[in-house]
Amino acid sequence: MNNPTIGFVGLGAMGEPMVARLLAAGFRVVSYVNRSREAMDRLLSQGLVEVASAHELGEKADVVMCCVFDEPQNDQVLRGEQGALGAMKPGSVVLLMSTISPGYCQAVAEEAAANDITVLDCPLSGRVQGAVEGTLTLMIGGAEADVARCEAVLAPVGKVMRCGDIGAGQVMKLANNAIVLSTFSLLLEVRDLVATYGMDLDNFMAILNRSTGRSVVSESFPMPKGRLKMVGMPEKDVSTCLQLAHELGVSLPMVQQCFNAGKAKVEDAG
Repeated sequence: MNNPTIGFVGLGAMGEPMVARLLAAGFRVVSYVNRSREAMDRLLSQGLVEVASAHELGEKADVVMCCVFDEPQNDQVLRGEQGALGAMKPGSVVLLMSTISPGYCQAVAEEAAANDITVLDCPLSGRVQGAVEGTLTLMIGGAEADVARCEAVLAPVGKVMRCGDIGAGQVMKLANNAIVLSTFSLLLEVRDLVATYGMDLDNFMAILNRSTGRSVVSESFPMPKGRLKMVGMPEKDVSTCLQLAHELGVSLPMVQQCFNAGKAKVEDAG
């Protein structure tokens, strides 16, 4: 694609720095306010073009990057009479950057293909720091030729890693998040042992991160005082992973136990 216009939806903690990098790289980016007026105003001063709706965004964009929370929010952006898909030109591309189910991505791709619109799943990993620095890992599912078409527009935000056909990027992201959240929960559980014995938790973390038990989780994430609360994004991602495992006939007992423990902790807290 030569000089494509990017339509970006989701100017949150990850989306705002991603758009800033796309603008700095010289891309024309359009967006509309779906949540944060403040983020929009900050990006307008950097060159972002504001449009009124998802439909108008679809009309103007060659590539739509949808970086919202879940499947219902993706539906609000893409589907329906005022959705972006109904306004997009043949030959354009949608990148589904949320962490959602592979089946949802496949369904949207099939729907869009009727109008010669390509859909790729493109969840990302690397936290806000990675979005700011342009070092995100972009886990893409789709045909090789379609992924290659998008590499230039994605280069400012991270490293493109093709995982397989449509949906495979989501499987990779769900597996990654299941490992991260299980490790997080295990670490917090062990900290209970250390704290009950009377050891200083800061000292425990400092020693752990010089030892063989260290991980990206222990080195990079702030550690709350209690157990992991399996709400919000953790609940969504682990639930989606477990549902996929059920559909495939795969047992994930340790992930399930982590999920149950986190949910129980929330219920105990009332």
